[in-house]
Formats: sequence, structure tokens, C-alpha cells
Amino acid sequence: MQFILTIPEQSIRNILRTPEKPVTGTFGSNKFRLRVAISDYGKKIADYYDGIIGTGIDEIIRRTCIPFDFTHFGMIIEFDAPQEIEAYDQDFALSETVKDLLRQFGPLIIRNAYMSTKCRAEGQRNIFPDLRFHIDRGSTQDNQYSLFCRDPFDAVQKAPRTSSTLLVANIVGYLQALKEGQTPSSPQQTLYTIFNDQDLTPLLDQIILHQPWAEPEATGEICILDNRTILHASYYREAQGYPIGVRYLY
Repeated sequence: MQFILTIPEQSIRNILRTPEKPVTGTFGSNKFRLRVAISDYGKKIADYYDGIIGTGIDEIIRRTCIPFDFTHFGMIIEFDAPQEIEAYDQDFALSETVKDLLRQFGPLIIRNAYMSTKCRAEGQRNIFPDLRFHIDRGSTQDNQYSLFCRDPFDAVQKAPRTSSTLLVANIVGYLQALKEGQTPSSPQQTLYTIFNDQDLTPLLDQIILHQPWAEPEATGEICILDNRTILHASYYREAQGYPIGVRYLY
């Protein structure tokens, strides 16, 4: 049985050709749907922060040196049937296939999937603060990838979670701070307390990628990101919620 996560190159080419349309495929004998979470992400950022950016997003990227190279933001994989997967090896090294997806699309969200038996109990469990966008790993650390997961076999995590994970490209944290009248310490600031005084609903899956952890009872979910390009925060929709599973990978 196939466990190591791979996505056919043709599926990636198809999704790039028509990012507004899901692409179907198979992983072993299991069917999946592949879709872009936020298409034309740079344009959406430029439109929303038009009064802040001024001469355009390319100019502020050049001036601040904040890494931003996403045409589309977020890749979502949804399996038809529960799928056990392996995303990293015994040395906690993330698979090259997943790294390629993170470079191209930013966050990767996998639904109706769970970690393989041999690594399900690894890592730790965390509750991140509400709307404090941050990175998990410092620039000197080698394990720059964060993997969050909900275990469908766990007595607590099998239930839908009451708090979400929000994800943005680094440049959004910087621009939102300016929009709110804050003065970032530098373009490389690694923690922003932002979006507290507005209704986030219109921004979800437009400027902010929303992973609600709200799939039905006993459904596994996984979210993977690169801390060098992505900020994330918890969003307490109803309550703080239970700690999510966390691994830091190379």
C-alpha cells in the first residue's frame, strides 16, 4: 500500500493551467481532489493594500527584501477515503515532493488524511495565541518546516476543533502592521499582533488562508508550512480549543 505522499506532475500542471478548477487524481487506490486555496494571491494583496503599497507590490518586495514568490497561495488535497500518509522520514526530513509544493504554493493542507502509525505519537501538542502571527523557527535553526496535524484516532483530537489556524505570506504581516499604524521593527519582524479590530470574514481565503480544523468527527487533517515564507496564528472562533499536533522538520 502507498503511504509516501506524492502528487503527479501532470496534476500540478493542470492546476496551474486552470487554478479556479479542482483537479482529480488517485493516490494508490484512493481518489483525491487537488485545488488552489487562493488564486492570484499577489493581485489580491496588491488590491487590498493599494493605499499602503503605492507603486506596487514588486517595488515593496524589492525595497524590503521580504520573500514573496507565490502566484497562487495554498494547496489543498482532499481524499475521498481516510488516507494514511508519510510526509517525513525517520530523521524528520520532509519529503522532497512536499518541499516542492511548499516552494510553489506556500501552505499545504491535507484533509481526510492522518499520519502513519509509526510517527503518529511523535512531536508535541501546542495551542498558539489568538491572532499573533509568528514563525516557529529562528533563522539559525535547520528544521524550518512546521507540520500540524489532527489525529482522528485520538480521544480529544477526533472531534472538530473550535480554533483555526490562519496563514499569510510574510509580506501580509508587514503590510497589515503598516495599515494598522504600527511600525514594524524591520521587514524581518517575526511576530505581529494584527487583525484584532476587524471582521476577518471577508479576508478569509482572500488575504488570509483559513484552516479551520472543522472536518467531521474522526477525520484526520494535516497542515504543513515553511517558516521562512509563512506566518501563522491561531484564531479562536468559539474557544481556545485543544492543542494541535506539531512536528518541526528538516
